[in-house]
Amino acid sequence: MQMILAIDPGKCKFGYAVLTNEKKVLRQGTADVRDLSSIVTRMVARFDVKTVVIGDRTGGNQFYAALKPVLLAPGLSLALVEEDGSSREGRERFLKANRKGWRRLVPLGLQTPWRAYDDYVAVILGERYLDRQ
Repeated sequence: MQMILAIDPGKCKFGYAVLTNEKKVLRQGTADVRDLSSIVTRMVARFDVKTVVIGDRTGGNQFYAALKPVLLAPGLSLALVEEDGSSREGRERFLKANRKGWRRLVPLGLQTPWRAYDDYVAVILGERYLDRQ
């Protein structure tokens, strides 16, 4: 089973998700950009990740440069994924996944996420990469 680590880059924070080749999410989260190298190193080691997928927009090139030492490990590859519309999809997926209690009564278009949802965007980027394979 192939594991991938998908990253939604940003200026101050980033989302990450570890997925299997069957699109099962094993771990996801949001973190400060200063923790990028340590989180990627930990996820690669813990889940035996073979491919790191990075969104191609905001900060994608800077993330690649920062991760170059980690990505030079043998057997580890990098892929860039198109981010068009991923933030909108991630927002919608976050709201649907957390639609409990009174939130079920309010239309999704009128709701606002109460936390960063970059991890949901990372899942979408990982799924897009797997769809291309």
